[in-house]
Amino acid sequence: MIQSTIDHIVIGAADLEKATKRIEQFIKADFSSGGKHPLMATHNRLIKLQNSIYMEVISIDPSATMPQSSAQKKRWFSLDSQSTKRRLSLAPQPLCWVAAVDNIEQAVSHCGYNPGKIIEVTRDNLRWRLTVPENGKLSFDGVLPILIEWPNGKNPAERMPESNVCLQQLTLFHSNPKKIKGILSKLNILGPINIELGEPRIQFSFKTASGKSIIFYENCLADIQSSS
Repeated sequence: MIQSTIDHIVIGAADLEKATKRIEQFIKADFSSGGKHPLMATHNRLIKLQNSIYMEVISIDPSATMPQSSAQKKRWFSLDSQSTKRRLSLAPQPLCWVAAVDNIEQAVSHCGYNPGKIIEVTRDNLRWRLTVPENGKLSFDGVLPILIEWPNGKNPAERMPESNVCLQQLTLFHSNPKKIKGILSKLNILGPINIELGEPRIQFSFKTASGKSIIFYENCLADIQSSS
């Protein structure tokens, strides 16, 4: 049986440093330094949440170009999409989430949807395998997860400092929530996931070190709200 967990959640940004600073102001915690992804011409910043879950802010790296020799012609996470670029020009946006599996071939064969082809990616001294559609688009607009397999099941969260920020809820909206529930049941996924009826989008809810709850909606950073 497939067993999976929430590995990390992904925030897209037009400008990595500006977006990171704005999010840090809301969550009252600092991101760790990330790195560059040569295969995708992107770069990121990371912050550890609870257990082995982490949050990634990612953007197109303006100093890099997609390798001409790469079979992958589009960047991951829909970053080359004009609609995504328009959204990110307004503010950082929740893009998608990633589920860690022990056997990515088995997971792709039995997950009940097409998460993309399996590729190997590197960043600095890290190496992992994950699913990326050739057109760069997100499965079900990011509602269904990208699948990832880490060597020995160890992701970078182990090396990150504690942030005292935790993911309270990952909420998935879709016009057919029953279908989404059925697919996720095949992945046998562990984590705080809620599925609701609505236009396809995702929403992240956090609790900060001060005990405040912060909800990161789609569309614009101004929609981040906090309450005691």
